[in-house]
Amino acid sequence: MAKPSHQNRQDAPATTLNKPVAALAIVPLNRTLTVTARKAYNVMLHLAQRQGDTGDAGFSAPLKAILNGFGVGSNVAADAKRYIDQMMSTKIEWRPLSRGEQWSLPSAAGSQAVLEGIAAQDLQAEAEVREELRSFNMLAEVRLYKKNGENWVTWFYPPTIKEQMLGPNRWARLELETIARLGTYTAVALYEICARYRDNPGGVTARQHWSWWVAVLKGSELAKQREWRKFKNEFVAPAIRDINEASDLEVELHEFKEGRAISDVQFAVRKKSAAKVAVSAEQPADVTQVARALALGLREHDVDAFIERHGEAAVARALDAMERYSGPGNKPIVNKAAYLKTILAGFDHAASAGEAATRATPAPTRLIAAVAAAASRAGSADGQAQALARARLAFEALPSDEQAQWMERLRAHVVQAGVANPTLIRRLDARQWQSPIVMAHLLRFFLEQEPRQA
Repeated sequence: MAKPSHQNRQDAPATTLNKPVAALAIVPLNRTLTVTARKAYNVMLHLAQRQGDTGDAGFSAPLKAILNGFGVGSNVAADAKRYIDQMMSTKIEWRPLSRGEQWSLPSAAGSQAVLEGIAAQDLQAEAEVREELRSFNMLAEVRLYKKNGENWVTWFYPPTIKEQMLGPNRWARLELETIARLGTYTAVALYEICARYRDNPGGVTARQHWSWWVAVLKGSELAKQREWRKFKNEFVAPAIRDINEASDLEVELHEFKEGRAISDVQFAVRKKSAAKVAVSAEQPADVTQVARALALGLREHDVDAFIERHGEAAVARALDAMERYSGPGNKPIVNKAAYLKTILAGFDHAASAGEAATRATPAPTRLIAAVAAAASRAGSADGQAQALARARLAFEALPSDEQAQWMERLRAHVVQAGVANPTLIRRLDARQWQSPIVMAHLLRFFLEQEPRQA
């Protein structure tokens, strides 16, 4: 076995990670891995690969080269430590993509020989290792410190990861800029596997049982095994759309049945013709939305789950609304994850109802008028209450200046209609739109306007 020349590292473009095939299908065994941690880990692999074999010195980089998007008031070292702790404490298995690639890892003696450059003929007598299982943590040691006033990190890999990272037998070419644009863990994991088959003549990934794909694409062995149909609809289908939009690949799902039930799954992979993928500097993992959510008291795993289901743009809008409500003078939010979930559900309902609303109506009006129309169709008291709650969420999502405009219009309307009372006027003048009496009048206001705007 020849001494690795690291040619794969030197020839790779500045934004390309040549990730070992053995490390593509990873399954965390003792905890769930977040999408940000996986992105940051890829960046660290890329930085280490370009630094080459540093012996026992480890690999070093400024923290901002790995993680990007912390707020001005955040404790960068403490926030980064959260992701470092994930990598340090997450025990993983590398699942082979196919039988042919099951154990392409060299054995312990062979691994040392690769690093020391022993001639190939000296290894031929070594017994071939079969049915080997290796498990290890993602990082062996990490050091966070200040250097010239800047946060730096030095990290060390377990031996198996280091040997494969420096001289992989086979690798997949991953574009870090593409990974940075993917919003969910499932999309990142699926993209990495599909990139392995970018130039494969057959144009398909290995065929595996659907349960294999759930473990690999969800990022946790501990997660409750979902029915394939639900997992496909909630996670796989959005991930495929994300990959097809953000990468130079086109991915298509293939399913195989045993009887009437789905048994095996594989993916067709094609390169886009004349794909134009922007090339820029290395892309650190962006934690902007995660940092905002953590500052509001949400858990990162909850945020990842919401992004999986609703998309990053919708979660950003919902966080905007949550930040506005969390200001002084409002009641504290007890269950923050449930609150954010309710906002996102309101967005989904308003969006679907808004498709039937007139396009001539301004966007903010359509958003709430559609909910008001739903209230008029809801015959039960429960239906009316749900519509009222959705109207509140839709109004909450509007910018503060637009909220103020609607409060002025509603004040003029109730005065002209002769339904104003001192309590209502006082709430309107104080911009207390959260008041149930104000929201009830606002809902009726939209119901009355809808026929004229149709």
